[in-house]
Amino acid sequence: MVEITLLQAHDDNYVYMISDGDTTIAIDPGEAEPVLAYLEQHGRSLSLILNTHMHQDHCGGNLTLKRLTGCHIAGGDERIVGVDRLLQEDSILPGLPWPLQVLHTPGHTRGDCCYYLPQSEALFCGDTLFSGGCGRVFEGTMEQLYHSLQKITALPETTRLYCGHEYTEDNYRFAASIEPSSAIVHDKLSRVHYLRNHGKPTLPVSLAEELLCNPFLRCEEKVLQQALKMEQASAVEVFSNLRHRKNRF
Repeated sequence: MVEITLLQAHDDNYVYMISDGDTTIAIDPGEAEPVLAYLEQHGRSLSLILNTHMHQDHCGGNLTLKRLTGCHIAGGDERIVGVDRLLQEDSILPGLPWPLQVLHTPGHTRGDCCYYLPQSEALFCGDTLFSGGCGRVFEGTMEQLYHSLQKITALPETTRLYCGHEYTEDNYRFAASIEPSSAIVHDKLSRVHYLRNHGKPTLPVSLAEELLCNPFLRCEEKVLQQALKMEQASAVEVFSNLRHRKNRF
């Protein structure tokens, strides 16, 4: 059985450890220390680091972990610190006992990737998709990020999302400001607020719930378009408007 463990890094980053006891990989180790503590506690060795993108808060621990464990590093961007293997859409990762699908999801950066683990119905989506939100567009275009999110929404609705940051409460405060009369959004915000007040993470979350609540995944819905007074706009135009609003929120 594959075990997924959430580790905290920096102020609000998450590092994810995937292990079946024999093989252990780390996703987005922004710091080395939480990963080293996990490996020591569980008596495991690290074989691979996967990075969703090249930002330092996601790969700051790469070189230390590579030096201390001898692990390899893979990702979709040559700028990732210490990267050994560049990945493309649907790249096959050798040496893993379980299939792991690579999704190229540009928009946040040009080289973003998400990693789908079918065996656990788990998606590690970095800064492409957050609970209640999505990443900022730094290098790509609004159209690219919108289509990257559509790629994610094509996965089974039972997929659990493991996002790169604990941004959920702020994201749903924004969602509530866009749709102040939405009982669904306010109920979600209340549940998120309870978890954070009790020191608990809001992740993972199901794709089904995000399809219901996350405004960035609902750009084709008339009720959201009406709330934005964009009934005649395309879904990409609605998405772009939402992202610009969130940047100022």
